[in-house]
Amino acid sequence: MLSSRPVRIVSKSGENLQGELDVPDKAKALVLFAHGSGSSRLSPRNRWIAERLQSNHYATLLLDLLTQSEEGSRQKVFDIELLASRLMEAALWVRTQGDVSNLPVALFGASTGAGAALVAAAEWPDRFSAIVSRGGRPDLAGVHLSHVNQPTLLLVGGEDHEVIRLNRQALDKLTCEKQLVIVPGATHLFEEPGTLEKVAQKTVDWLDKQIPNQAFPFANRETAALLLARKLGKRELRRPLVLAIPRGGVVTGSVIAKSLSAPIDVVLTRKLKHPQQPELAIGAISEDGESFLNRLGEDILEINPDYLKNEKQSELKEIERRKKLIRDFLPHESLDDRTVILVDDGIATGATVFASLKLLRKKKPYELIVATPVAPPDTVKKLKKVCDEVIVLETPSPFFSIGEFYEEFPQVEDNEMIEVLKTHNLVNRAS
Repeated sequence: MLSSRPVRIVSKSGENLQGELDVPDKAKALVLFAHGSGSSRLSPRNRWIAERLQSNHYATLLLDLLTQSEEGSRQKVFDIELLASRLMEAALWVRTQGDVSNLPVALFGASTGAGAALVAAAEWPDRFSAIVSRGGRPDLAGVHLSHVNQPTLLLVGGEDHEVIRLNRQALDKLTCEKQLVIVPGATHLFEEPGTLEKVAQKTVDWLDKQIPNQAFPFANRETAALLLARKLGKRELRRPLVLAIPRGGVVTGSVIAKSLSAPIDVVLTRKLKHPQQPELAIGAISEDGESFLNRLGEDILEINPDYLKNEKQSELKEIERRKKLIRDFLPHESLDDRTVILVDDGIATGATVFASLKLLRKKKPYELIVATPVAPPDTVKKLKKVCDEVIVLETPSPFFSIGEFYEEFPQVEDNEMIEVLKTHNLVNRAS
């Protein structure tokens, strides 16, 4: 069974990008198409390949990276950086769509779209799993080629001599797993009988090889927390205190705190949301009003400072609401001269963790440790620069969402969080 729907993705500068999303049963990944100049999401060749991918359990998103008015501008048609940014925005949008949000995302680019796909992959190594180029212009990716980590397949027609030359030059610059396949008898558009079938089969074979079957490293938050607790238990800790980021981090943190016979407290930090994609963090703000912005947040600040101001005020109100729920029964723990273990059930961009660390450093703990079951390698690398140690069980790349690493990952509600905090600290005081 195939689920199909038209979609509209709003770019960060406000353009409406039209697309078509098709999701087969038991989809194992999503392939995001980037068409070439003079083409569109209605390209008969890309649609034909998309249908073959769907029959092999790949979801597909065919997207116009430019609006109709933009397509009339030759400058924008060949603005590879702009096209790449639109692909990245589409990948973020995918993370907000329930039926595909946890799927790995591969890129399929034709002509100029291939150049854009390679730039997007180089910019976001944790977002994309693999790349396929059909009659592509990988040379348009320029200096980005040497920064592509994802396995890349270049498909070129045997009669497309100039494009073969450009692809061979690009192949030499790629340092990732790579392959150039020349389809005999095919010209640039693969219009010759049987040539497009070869493109489709080579694409399926490449993706099947590069995208592993999904597996769940953790059954639930509790089992992941026990594994973290074992690692922490081997380390010398000075009067340990577990500080959890609500709400899922409280469930994880309570298991760790129990194992270490340590108290648990919370650090009240909130994600700052993207205006068009609320699931996406552009930064975070802590209870003292201290904020952290990532690159997207800096862009929003430049484009719409009033949005960011209002978003901060909104999240500070939510922090105050949670503070009233929690502080009546759970007073602040002193951090002075203690090992503080900051816990969450997973870290994606790290926005809330960075904002929390910024707040906690002011309270002069003996040391600050971040403990989490899963986080992308780039985020872990950045965290190690601002805390004393990062303890993490899984550092997958590409990284899509925290929930994809748990077999069970239910929403944690306020009442459950409060019950966990009350129960743990009653038991801890009694012992």
